[in-house]
Amino acid sequence: MASNAKFEISFAPATGRDLSFREKVGVLVMAAKLVTALPFLVIRAFFGGKSKSGKSWIYELRSRLLYFALARLHPRQINLINPPSAIRIKAVSKGLKVPVTFDEVEGGGKVHWWGERKGRKVFFHIHGGGYNLGIGLHHLLWLHRTQELLKSRGVEADFAILEYSLTPTARYPTQMIQSVEGLRLLIEKYNYDPANIIISGDSAGGALVLSVASHILHPHPSGAIKPLILPESSPKLGGLIAMSPWTSFATDYNSMQNPTGKDVVFPYFVKIWSRWLVDRPDEPRHQSLPPLAATDKKYTWDEYNQAGQADPSWWTGFPVKKSIVLIGEDETLRDSIVDFGDKFREGVEKGQGVVDIVLCEGEIHTECLYDTPVAKVQKVPGKMAEAIWSFSADVLKDNVK
Repeated sequence: MASNAKFEISFAPATGRDLSFREKVGVLVMAAKLVTALPFLVIRAFFGGKSKSGKSWIYELRSRLLYFALARLHPRQINLINPPSAIRIKAVSKGLKVPVTFDEVEGGGKVHWWGERKGRKVFFHIHGGGYNLGIGLHHLLWLHRTQELLKSRGVEADFAILEYSLTPTARYPTQMIQSVEGLRLLIEKYNYDPANIIISGDSAGGALVLSVASHILHPHPSGAIKPLILPESSPKLGGLIAMSPWTSFATDYNSMQNPTGKDVVFPYFVKIWSRWLVDRPDEPRHQSLPPLAATDKKYTWDEYNQAGQADPSWWTGFPVKKSIVLIGEDETLRDSIVDFGDKFREGVEKGQGVVDIVLCEGEIHTECLYDTPVAKVQKVPGKMAEAIWSFSADVLKDNVK
């Protein structure tokens, strides 16, 4: 396995347009190595049998392919093959023949409507990608599949997708502002009853949905984000889904230091992406980032961008009726999410809230998102996928008005 150490000191941002020639060649080299290694990965996955998740060897192969490729790429190189969110949404929606419209929100974000908007219940999703990558094909296929599956279970829900500004050009709290304003749009412009809203996010998006709920409960002290006050008649959102939420910037957890060889998140990703998002409290601003203007506020780590930093008391009075946190047993963020989940559940339940923490055996980071293409061949939903579908159907059925 290639060493990751060479990536740890490279914090300079880039897009596919300004990568060095060497970095672009590196992507091609990775692809060539992947082709060469494919037979060995197939044999290892096949003879390894079913994973602990109960899925077939096809899923095991998928995880090992992802690990092999991403272990050999820097986040700068991943940007080369990942188009902006708006382009991805337009292309995928055209291929699936799904009508898409959008609203702009304060702060520079957009809310894309996946399909026709009917205005009763809504599933509002904020995608992950380390705050640095646009929405992926796997996100959109998953959301499309989820919308169709909920419909088959008798739940008609609008699907709204947030497009937020990416790091390092836009840094914290920009993405949080756009997330709050996206939810405000649903409630104040389109009059969705908060009880009929599920706010969902994966990875960095999971961190953002937690930051939005935190802001409702504890308005951000900087004053940079307008308070979002839910109506007295409906003072709580219906549901919150945090899939493998990125709740800590620390890389010294056991699951981070001893990876399973299957996951899509690596310690150097966490170091680079967190540095691009917000300044560390114990270090000066990195030289690769533009200097602060005299009027700019310096932000650092806090409970909004790093939910694992919050004590249990922070979550008491949580403004959501039912919440679910999904954790992949084989993901590198596992231990940090478990640590967060214990404090989160303690605080929420003290305030009479409902929290379900689901450890998904044999599954990786945001496993359900990577299930969708494979499920065309192996029609077996994973634990993470089924938990989210059941949760969503229950929440939205309970709150029909």
